[in-house]
Amino acid sequence: MSMETTHGYAYDNDSEQAEAHHRALADLLDRQTQWRLDELIDLTGRRCLEVGAGGGSVAQWLADRVGPHGSVLATDLKPEHIPRSHLLTPLRHDITSGEPLGRFDLVHARLLLGHLPAREAALRHMADAVEPGGVLMTEDFLPTPDDEIVAWAPDPGTAELVDRYNRLQMGILERHGADRTWSRRAAAAYRDLGLADIEVTAHGATWRGGGPGCRLLLAGLGQLRAPLEALGMTAAELDQIAAALRDPRLVLNGYLVYLTSGQKPLD
Repeated sequence: MSMETTHGYAYDNDSEQAEAHHRALADLLDRQTQWRLDELIDLTGRRCLEVGAGGGSVAQWLADRVGPHGSVLATDLKPEHIPRSHLLTPLRHDITSGEPLGRFDLVHARLLLGHLPAREAALRHMADAVEPGGVLMTEDFLPTPDDEIVAWAPDPGTAELVDRYNRLQMGILERHGADRTWSRRAAAAYRDLGLADIEVTAHGATWRGGGPGCRLLLAGLGQLRAPLEALGMTAAELDQIAAALRDPRLVLNGYLVYLTSGQKPLD
């Protein structure tokens, strides 16, 4: 069954799975994000912009790092999950609009650009918000190729179902405008915007059932049930996949994460 192309983020911060989605992302990715940001910039006293902040775990960590003389602005289309403090300000904002937010020593976005049809415009607006001498860093998945997601499974039927789910959910995301190859092209886009000292690091690991990576897929399954059923998956099959994603006997070849950074040249 075919589905029409649609645009807009396939997941929803208002869904009942949003909190689990945010927790899984934080558990899966925060340590590497924090390590790389600490490598790139001394955050003490800095003004930081976190774009597409989601649950706000990175924004909160930045607020803890900048100290009393720094600040963090955390934006999202639905910023209700972002904590607020005297150093951390949530803001409803669409980065693709180009509405200026000021200048910042650090601009960061994680798992945002790969989902946005207007990703080049969003990246340009983020680069425009970087203070000369400041740093821009974005992170995006490089998803595991179709039919290669399962490292091992309790049985062949489970492996086939999880393979099918991964293939279909990637198709749904692409119909919403996602580009699974963007992470590999981000560095060239940075160069085209005139950023300097461009570097790319990547990390990844296997995802065991019940762990953060599989919990991320599980939260996604909950949010994509309707389009998955429209593509022919039955409710019973989706329940089987959900059970498999909780089963530690399932091990997946997890997605790689590309972290791309660059510096705004001094005027």
